[in-house]
Amino acid sequence: MMGKTSSITAETLAPIWVNRGIPTQKVADMLGIERTTLSWKRSELGIAPRAKGRVPKASEDTFRRMWLAGVNVREMVEFFGYRHKQAIHKRRDRLGLPPRPMGSKGKSITLAQFHEQEIARRMSAQAGGQKIRAAGGEDRSKMWS
Repeated sequence: MMGKTSSITAETLAPIWVNRGIPTQKVADMLGIERTTLSWKRSELGIAPRAKGRVPKASEDTFRRMWLAGVNVREMVEFFGYRHKQAIHKRRDRLGLPPRPMGSKGKSITLAQFHEQEIARRMSAQAGGQKIRAAGGEDRSKMWS
């Protein structure tokens, strides 16, 4: 085991380690070592442990846009890979987003409708930028997206 870990340096491990999208077991498999050995080697090299908790499947900006657009909470649970609706509400609180208004139940939009709105928003922004460029102006369409 010593031979396998001696070739692992902070320069080789750190870039893989910070990518939380790669599970710890997969990092260990990539290096040809056990997961416990990986933990020991990381510590020996002075690399900080990974942050605890679930890795978000989408950015906070995406979550914010989905929440404010009124996407159905159950569909958001499935999209983000959560197990409970409460996780959506906790993330909303953490991001400082307003709760949905009372009596808004049944007035949400589907994830498909949200995607259609996003496509329309991007197309509109892109078309606006093309019109500006065609008139000889500066493209500022990406300023608000």
